[in-house]
Amino acid sequence: MTDMQTRDQAVSTDGQSQSGVTSTTQTAADPVTGASMRRSTTRAWSGTSPAVGSVWLLAGIVLAFLALDFIFHATGANNVGFAAFVFSVGTFLAAPFAGIFQTTYAAHGNLIIWADVLAMIIYALLAVVIVKVVALVAARSAATSGSLPRTV
Repeated sequence: MTDMQTRDQAVSTDGQSQSGVTSTTQTAADPVTGASMRRSTTRAWSGTSPAVGSVWLLAGIVLAFLALDFIFHATGANNVGFAAFVFSVGTFLAAPFAGIFQTTYAAHGNLIIWADVLAMIIYALLAVVIVKVVALVAARSAATSGSLPRTV
């Protein structure tokens, strides 16, 4: 007969990162002698929520495209190859903010596209809000279940 007990003890959680200790106790009876054997293990763990990491990854990719679009336009990059791809993605991402501010012409006809800057600010703030909401949901979920979710 084998009896196993597992207990999670939360050390800290803020929704974005969690850490804790998992204690496992296993009791088994030797079939020949009938003696009881007990084995305990303790494992400390920590990590961040995969959802939080995914939000920051997506926000980083979006912000990188917008920053490259702004820099390429400001420096007068030609609309070929990789720059053409960045221009098309950047234009798509900045489209909701186009027309709010006028595009400024810099030296030699290069463009300063203020919609890209506004889009970077708005998307960064949106990412922060989404991460905070995910953190609140994760902290509330951990509090109601009595244990922290396992993270990698």
